[in-house]
Amino acid sequence: MNKPLLRLLNARDEQERQECLDELLTLHVAPIVRQVLLRRLGLYVNARGINENDPDAEDVYQEAMTRMLEVLHSDQTSLSTIENFEGYVDVVVSNVCFDFLRSKSPARARLKDALRDLFRRHGDLVSWRHGDEILCGFAAWRDTGQPAVSDNNVEAKMDAFLAAHFADQDARTVPLSRVVTGLLDWTGGPVQMDVLVRMVAYVRGIRDKEIESWDDHVAADVELEFRRSTPAIEAKVETNEVLERLWCILRHLPPKQRDAFALRFHDDAGRDLFTVLLAARIVDLKGLAEGLGRSVADLARLRTQMPMDSATAAHELRTSRENVYKWKFRAIQTLKAEFE
Repeated sequence: MNKPLLRLLNARDEQERQECLDELLTLHVAPIVRQVLLRRLGLYVNARGINENDPDAEDVYQEAMTRMLEVLHSDQTSLSTIENFEGYVDVVVSNVCFDFLRSKSPARARLKDALRDLFRRHGDLVSWRHGDEILCGFAAWRDTGQPAVSDNNVEAKMDAFLAAHFADQDARTVPLSRVVTGLLDWTGGPVQMDVLVRMVAYVRGIRDKEIESWDDHVAADVELEFRRSTPAIEAKVETNEVLERLWCILRHLPPKQRDAFALRFHDDAGRDLFTVLLAARIVDLKGLAEGLGRSVADLARLRTQMPMDSATAAHELRTSRENVYKWKFRAIQTLKAEFE
C-alpha cells in the first residue's frame, strides 16, 4: 500500500488526517492526474492545475481532483482495500477522461460502446488488458504481444483498406462485425481498442468534433520517435547518461530552440525538464540557471507553469505558437541527429 495512504488511514486526529490528505493530493494524486490527462486527452495543465488558454483542460483536471477527494473521504474500510494506489488513481482519472470524451464526441462514444458489446458477444473476437492498454482481436490472438498497428495517423491508411475490402460497397451500411473482422484481417495482429475506434469511425464516416491538440502533427511525431529512441526515465545508469548528453546538447542549441524545447518538455510521467534534470542530479539549480541563461528566481517561476502548452510558451517567449512549433521541431531534429 502507498505509504502516504497508509499514514492517512492511521491518522490519530483530524489535523493529522488533513495534513496527510493534503500531501496525498499535492504530491501523489496531482502528478498522476496531469499525466493521465496528457496521455488520454492530450490536455495540458501546469503544476498548479491551470491552463489559461483551455478551460476544458482545467475543468477536467478539477473534476478528476474532486473525484479523488471524494474517494479519499470515503470510509477507511474501502480505502484499506486499495493495494496499488497509483494504479487506482490512474483508473479513476481515466474514467473522468472517458466521461469527457463522451460529452465531446457522443457518436464515437456510442461506437466504442458498440464495439465493446461486439467483443463481448462475438465468439471469434476477444479483448484483453496488455499493460495499461486494452487490446482486441481474434480469439487466437488473446494475450499476444504488442499492437500490430501504430496509433500515429492511422486514419491516413484507411483509404487503402476501403479500396481493398469495400471497393464495390458502402462500408457504412455493412454489419459492424464484418467491418471489424475485415480490419483485423487487414492488420494481422492485435489492435488497441481506442485505435480500432478511430479506424472504424473513419470507415463508417463517423465524424465528431475532435479535441484540439496543442501540437502540430509533424512535431508530435518527431518527438514521439525521439522518445522511443531513448531509454525509459526509470532506468538509472543508462538514463543518467542520456540525460547528461541531452543537457549538454541543449546548452549549445540556439536560445530560441532551447527554450521552446525546455518549456514544453515532459517525460512519460508528465514531469517537466527542470524536475527530471534536478531529480537525476545531472545539474543543480544554479547550473541549470546558468545553462539556460536565466536567474534562479526566473526558473522557480517557470517551473510552476511547466510543462507548458504551446500558447503559454508563446506568451512566455513573446512570439507566435507557430514559432514555438518551429523552434521545438528544429531542436528535436538536432537532438535526434545527435542521439543516432
